[in-house]
Amino acid sequence: MYKTAYHRAKARQNMEDALLILREGAVTQLAHGQITCGVELGMLLVETYTTASTPADEASVSRLLDIINAFPPPGQAAGAAGSAAASAAASSSSPVVDECARFVAACVKWAQKAGAVVSSRRLHSAFASYLWKRFGPESLGRALQHFVRGDDAEGFAQALHACAAAGPRAEVDLWLLRALLQVLSAATSHSRMAQLAHARSTYDAFLARSGPIDTPTARFTELTLLALEHLALSPRAHDMLVLAREKYGDGVLRRDGSLAPMLERVETLYFNVRRGGAGGPLGGLFGDLFKSLAEAH
Repeated sequence: MYKTAYHRAKARQNMEDALLILREGAVTQLAHGQITCGVELGMLLVETYTTASTPADEASVSRLLDIINAFPPPGQAAGAAGSAAASAAASSSSPVVDECARFVAACVKWAQKAGAVVSSRRLHSAFASYLWKRFGPESLGRALQHFVRGDDAEGFAQALHACAAAGPRAEVDLWLLRALLQVLSAATSHSRMAQLAHARSTYDAFLARSGPIDTPTARFTELTLLALEHLALSPRAHDMLVLAREKYGDGVLRRDGSLAPMLERVETLYFNVRRGGAGGPLGGLFGDLFKSLAEAH
């Protein structure tokens, strides 16, 4: 019925009504646990945007966000009756969530093709929020790729801190460093500064919850952020990161095998250097800054 109404409105060149029908149809289907039908109408909406070269403005993105925000809670999907099916539907790795993720991927692809990086970040954040709120810590592995590419630093920090607090206290600093390197290494040549700003906001929001952390890993994290933030101020900013790695890196990077590859990607993305391309001794203002930060600990 929704598809028929959509095609009739489209045939009359009444695109505003056609888009409204798809948005309302998708939200209504999802509200009643009809995931496949809801996602199908949502995909038709994205397809219409793409075909019509619809700009990623507030109105068009809001329709997509309304659909993401209508994704049902665990176990509500039609046909999930019975303990085994209900248990599967309550997992962030369930076919239900796979369907929702397929829609989000199409939305992000459309927004990026339209050159709307800010809009794609909002879409990523909306899905990350859905996963975290509906499934909790179990979903972090899946939500992470959306948190790191989104713009919700507060939500990301809240999820990170909750997971870190549930584990060994000695690994809280590792959670923060690993997350920030994931944010930074997810950058492209066009999104480096936005990802750096997201990393800084997440860092500040995390520390607002945890309080100051005084460990070699925490110092290395702080110095890495500072080196990246001084990139625009001095061509020697990379040397500051090199010294931070020399002072703390061996012990810190051994804590998790994923850290060193991510750090190398960050160096390539932000400084256009690879390991072995370090400069000489760091002097002047930045040498003094590094020395004061390191000696303070």
